[in-house]
Amino acid sequence: MRILRGAGQSAASLQRKLERRGYTADAAGEAVSRCAASGYINDAVMAASVAARHRRAGHGRARVAADLRAKGVAGDLITEALDGQSDTEEAAALAVAQRLWERAGAPDSRDQRARMRVASALQRRGFSSSLVLRVMRGLA
Repeated sequence: MRILRGAGQSAASLQRKLERRGYTADAAGEAVSRCAASGYINDAVMAASVAARHRRAGHGRARVAADLRAKGVAGDLITEALDGQSDTEEAAALAVAQRLWERAGAPDSRDQRARMRVASALQRRGFSSSLVLRVMRGLA
């Protein structure tokens, strides 16, 4: 039960943790099933929560998806969590780009090195290349 006290986790993550602590795969699977039935773990809720946290941090879809995959969340739940927030991705990317641009001292809009740094930062945050191009065109 101590494992469940921390941050929310997926069924696959709990399964891995129990197996690392020495439980057999069958025993760990049974424990995971019982926890899911009791409502202690819920992959859909956890995926939505992680996606919302990433969105507040200014991360793009690719980074959210990679994090959820690493946590062992099923592909359909990842898609569902991402689709629930797809309408705000461009606005989030623009806000992050503006913040980074201003942090750089708002250089001349023709300063290609500054533009490349902002574009690279957006891609590292998980925004798609096509979205980064659109955002960079609109950057002051």
